[in-house]
Amino acid sequence: MRAGIIDDHEAVRIGFAASAARDARLNSPPVTVMGAAPTVTAFLDAGTDLCDVVALDMSLADGSRPGENVARLAAAGYRVLIFTLGDNVGYLQDALANGAMGVSLKSEPVAETFAKLRRIAAGETIASQELAAAIEVDADFVQANLSDRERECLGMYADGLGQYQVARRMNIAESTVKKNIDRIREKYEAAGRPASTKIDLYRRAVEDGILPPLLPLRKK
Repeated sequence: MRAGIIDDHEAVRIGFAASAARDARLNSPPVTVMGAAPTVTAFLDAGTDLCDVVALDMSLADGSRPGENVARLAAAGYRVLIFTLGDNVGYLQDALANGAMGVSLKSEPVAETFAKLRRIAAGETIASQELAAAIEVDADFVQANLSDRERECLGMYADGLGQYQVARRMNIAESTVKKNIDRIREKYEAAGRPASTKIDLYRRAVEDGILPPLLPLRKK
């Protein structure tokens, strides 16, 4: 069975290929890594069309969204297993909604990851605990039901602007901004996702795709 790995850490890509070679001596069909790249664009540009399934990290250094990456791979004919730390439920939901067929946590034994790759290569969608959790969280996203103006207000406020600055940019009264923020908090509270602090609001904005997550600075 032929697999690819897309991860922006070279050590992960090398380790994945080495683990596949070791796993092949113990399990069948063997997983052969035919392509490895730091981004989806690099993977597709390399023309690695010999792969049956791709293990895809959710958070890549190029800032691409997981849902878009899954959709691009699926359009090119690849089946996708999300290979992740599992630390961003919003990203996980985005990937699953766009066609990812399963999830494997990097904390799992690597043998479990290769077993999932085999199942997905055979056309099976894996109903894992992570998948169930994402579906459950999705119901909460719907319940929050923010309006477009509330999303716009939340995006600016959670991104660091003060209420006065948000009011100026939205051309509304500062008191209206405060009412919007209060109403947003009430909606998240009702959805079981409380956001009593500005940091909490930032987390909710990231989970809902209103703001991108902060990426760690890469050492030069």
